[in-house]
Amino acid sequence: MKRTIYMSEPLERLAEETKGDSRRTSGFSRRLGEIVERYKIMLELDTPPELTETELAIVGEVLAGAVIDRRKIRGLHLDVLDAATGTPDDRKQLSKKIEGLTAGQRLALVESLGL
Repeated sequence: MKRTIYMSEPLERLAEETKGDSRRTSGFSRRLGEIVERYKIMLELDTPPELTETELAIVGEVLAGAVIDRRKIRGLHLDVLDAATGTPDDRKQLSKKIEGLTAGQRLALVESLGL
């Protein structure tokens, strides 16, 4: 079954990067498949710690409607401090927990919330 995908900015960049590939017709698709597979591996190997219901609610509030980009992943531990959900102690404890996570674990956390 042939599928059509929207060529967002990241996909346009990838298409440009694979343009000179000697396997011109399959370079983009092959590379996109590799990236998706590697992302899946990263998520499977970099599992985030268990979070309480309150902690999940705080993270959910912080990520609701947010663009998940490099800045959001890097500063996630700071963003939870500004949430309205939970107590100040809940947010501070969660911030410390997230601060110790790798970028992969932070992405796995975002993905686990379905965002």
